[in-house]
Amino acid sequence: MSKFLDVSMQRINTLNTKLIPSATRVFERCTKEKIPVYIVWGSRTFEQQDLLFRFGRTIPGPIQTLHRPGFSAHNYGLALDFCLLYGNSVMSWEEVYPRDYWRNKWLRVVRYFEEEGWEAGWRWPSFEPGHVENLMGNKLINLYEQANIGNDRF
Repeated sequence: MSKFLDVSMQRINTLNTKLIPSATRVFERCTKEKIPVYIVWGSRTFEQQDLLFRFGRTIPGPIQTLHRPGFSAHNYGLALDFCLLYGNSVMSWEEVYPRDYWRNKWLRVVRYFEEEGWEAGWRWPSFEPGHVENLMGNKLINLYEQANIGNDRF
């Protein structure tokens, strides 16, 4: 289990430095309350985002993200994706949902992030249940423009 804790903290530490304390508080609160939260993603490069975006489109398999490079809060260190752990296995929302015990733990993680000022994809029309983000008052289009990306590929 400590391997998962270490990896989760490494991923939290990829965030914008202003968000690290908040995400760490949520993670530590969950750990203290025996909620086995696991951070799947923190920051992503534009290249990583491009690869994920191609899944289900030009790469066979299910769609992994709806967001092109530059239009994901992950690209600016402003988002985390999480799941829950059961032993050494990760549980997605689809696995958690039918089980009241686990669903309640998931929703507590969402609530703790929201209490810290994060927005939960769990509440969005696009329904991204394991995604939380805090744009810190920014808009993604402005962040994209500020990144001054000169590559037409993105």
